[in-house]
Amino acid sequence: METDSAIQPSGKQRLIQAAFRLAARNGASLASLGLRELAREAGLNHNTFYRHFATLEDLGHAAAAEVAGQLMAAIKEIRRNAARHADASVGVAEYFLDWARDNADLVTVGVRELHSTETPIRKAMQRVVHEIATESVEQIVSMRLVPGIEPDALLRATTSITHYMFYRALDYIERPRQRRAIRDELVNFMRAQFLGQLALQRTTATSA
Repeated sequence: METDSAIQPSGKQRLIQAAFRLAARNGASLASLGLRELAREAGLNHNTFYRHFATLEDLGHAAAAEVAGQLMAAIKEIRRNAARHADASVGVAEYFLDWARDNADLVTVGVRELHSTETPIRKAMQRVVHEIATESVEQIVSMRLVPGIEPDALLRATTSITHYMFYRALDYIERPRQRRAIRDELVNFMRAQFLGQLALQRTTATSA
């Protein structure tokens, strides 16, 4: 049941954590979870759910917004502190793998929902990818980290990179001893996307 311990996460956080834990363990979608089972997993009274969420879809959207905010804030700080874009790529990859390790249930369920058939949670995950990709473009342009690439081309690159980071995070969760190889592949993929978009842009300009 609920406690008021200062070290306990809030009821909202406990419900979100329990939902992803259950969905990851059972191979189920968030929308299919039972509220009583969810409350039991969170150690809460089942009526507590409605203090924080109207539906399980609301829970999924709240979790997605939290993920986007947390990742964007950390990635922005890494880029601000990087002397070169190459340094930023390594730092972003390292941070993302650490985050995936610490949020394995969320990553497992989130990636599954992202690649599922059309569902409200899938739309929430798609929004996470879009927000991270869009914020990345804004910062890359403002800091001139990849000069010469138009914003539309940058958005294609950052969207592909964000999708790939989530996808490879699953590999890292399943095979943590391969972290170095997965990190290097992430970094190489980031650089290849930016270089590829720049090459395509130049080719298009030449042929125009």
